[in-house]
Amino acid sequence: MNSNVTSMSEDFSHRSTILYWNEQIKVYLTPNTILLSIFLLIGVPGNLAVIFIYQCRLSKKTSGRYFIVPLAWTDTFALLVTGAINITQNTRQVTFPGFGTCKLLIYMSYVSISISLDILVAIAVQRYLKICRPFGRQMILTWRRRSVYLCILVSVLTYIPVLFYFGRVEGRNPNLGNVTGYQCSIIHSSKSKLKWFRIFQGFGAFATFCVVIIVTVLYILITKVIITHERKRNANLVHPGKQQTTEDILLHHTRETNTRPNITTRVTEEKDIFTKTDQQKSTFRISFMFMTISLVGFLAYLPSWSFIFIEANNPLFWKNMSSVSFHICLTLRRMYMVNHLCNPFIYGVFDKAFRVEVKKLFGKQ
Repeated sequence: MNSNVTSMSEDFSHRSTILYWNEQIKVYLTPNTILLSIFLLIGVPGNLAVIFIYQCRLSKKTSGRYFIVPLAWTDTFALLVTGAINITQNTRQVTFPGFGTCKLLIYMSYVSISISLDILVAIAVQRYLKICRPFGRQMILTWRRRSVYLCILVSVLTYIPVLFYFGRVEGRNPNLGNVTGYQCSIIHSSKSKLKWFRIFQGFGAFATFCVVIIVTVLYILITKVIITHERKRNANLVHPGKQQTTEDILLHHTRETNTRPNITTRVTEEKDIFTKTDQQKSTFRISFMFMTISLVGFLAYLPSWSFIFIEANNPLFWKNMSSVSFHICLTLRRMYMVNHLCNPFIYGVFDKAFRVEVKKLFGKQ
């Protein structure tokens, strides 16, 4: 009987010590937890608004905007998953709930981030074909859908190894009687397994580098075509003698024929010209919009990629810094979440139709 009481007392003391240890870490990471919560409060409603507007309000105007909805769904999923894993690590650092929960959340975060990057490649290819090869083969609706499915399939299969390299691992605190806690982290089971994980990380880094290069090259080519087109258009404006205005054409045509049917025909032709110009401007604007999304995405991921490289080569990196430095570095380490919450604001800047629908949604028009 006494042995049972003693065992229960020791167990209670052990759990109390772990909870105390966890509470210390939780309080220390509160600023980052608040920041992540703000990311979620901004990003999730913003992406859901994008899905609603482009899916329900602008469904007939999405020929060049097809990828916006899949990207918004991906960003919403990525925010929820990465927010869940990061906030759980902040609040339950040494009492992480469940071995499978850790594996699943880490795996889904990798997959969602990968899908987002792959969709950016599909968008860049689609814009390249539309701008640089307007008379060649285009990505019809069927191929756009297949490209999204392919992005999902590739990401799901590529990151299956993550399930074997991450899990709930033990961590000890010598300052609290060598008490044992459980963290969601890399499983250091053997040197050979760690070696294969480094190879997997290298493959992931190489694939990401290829994505950045492909998207960058395609958008450079797109930008060159847009700049060339704008220069030609500006040249026509500088030399008005080479280009008649609508009024001059109509006046000249009236003097020659003085017939209303012909005037109506010429007006229709001029309207078609202006319509084509407006369509080109809209196409260019959407291209710049997706270009900005890709640029912001790469800039948001850059700090995270840098810290992943540092962590791989210096396991004690996070333990050898001041409190201020730690919080700054942790914020930069998780800055990739910004990529998944900023797109609604970019759509608001570049897409007039989206702005109009947002105003209607909030009753301002």
